[in-house]
Amino acid sequence: MDHIRCPEHYSNYGNKDLRRSGQSFDRSRPILTPSLPSEKVLFEDRLQRLSLKAINEFYSARDEQEVALCIKELNSPAFHPTMISLWITDAFERTDLERDLLVKLVVNLSTANDGILNQAHLVKGFEAVLDNLEDALNDAPRASEYLGQILGKVITESMLSLREAADLICQGGEVPGNLLQSGLGADVLGNILKTIKTEKGEGFLTDLLTNSNLRLETFLPHDPVKSRVLEEFI
Repeated sequence: MDHIRCPEHYSNYGNKDLRRSGQSFDRSRPILTPSLPSEKVLFEDRLQRLSLKAINEFYSARDEQEVALCIKELNSPAFHPTMISLWITDAFERTDLERDLLVKLVVNLSTANDGILNQAHLVKGFEAVLDNLEDALNDAPRASEYLGQILGKVITESMLSLREAADLICQGGEVPGNLLQSGLGADVLGNILKTIKTEKGEGFLTDLLTNSNLRLETFLPHDPVKSRVLEEFI
């Protein structure tokens, strides 16, 4: 079975290629943030390319340790929220099994002793996905459904609270609040609740809703648009 490998190892960034063939990554030397706008764009593009390659190979090899090693070698914690958002958006066009694998990967990377990912990374990552959800629908018409399923499973793993997810939905959209107005926010929340009920049972969901103190009806869009999936829980 092939292992995931970051195709490029580097400890700095400048105007020349700093790949070091046959040498291990020096984790004692952090990546230097590029100063020029053009360098920053190239730097970001490289991180995006490597992180997407890592997740693509993970779905084949299913080796979480190789993904963890790749992230460590990137040595750019500030990029982790963007990495998470890229992985989730990519998962909208994948299978149910692959989305389940992604959730397990993110949870395990967040709960590992070395704490590669943390809750702040998750919150900012999901925030970015919600902000771009309207665009994601062009390529993945069921994106709101799949995002709700992913969020629901993350919540059942205690990596995010239902209240936190609801707050992100309220502010989500290219313009804050757009997701609520369009009905997409209700679709996401409805699928979160549906997933939690499936994973943990109705009693667990009832307790969660009570403790979160959410008013579900406030997430429903104005007529004539309706979210049938959320209405089931009101």
